[in-house]
Amino acid sequence: MGAAEKLEDPLPFWPAAMPREMALAYTSVSEAQMRQWERAGVVRFRPRGRNGAMITERVQLDEAVRQLFAEVTEDMDFGDGE
Repeated sequence: MGAAEKLEDPLPFWPAAMPREMALAYTSVSEAQMRQWERAGVVRFRPRGRNGAMITERVQLDEAVRQLFAEVTEDMDFGDGE
């Protein structure tokens, strides 16, 4: 079961910063993808949440998803020989 399925009700809004489980639900990416973004420094979690919870900025998640789809859509011209 992915993180998105664990949320019973949709959130009325997405906060500016969120902990890991919420970030996974927000982006709908796998745990492995989130770890890859962390290793690459695209998404950074900081101990700034309630009781020292590790949180990240929503804007970092948005940019990471944009980059993820940019990799797929770059130059899909396979050429026709002309």
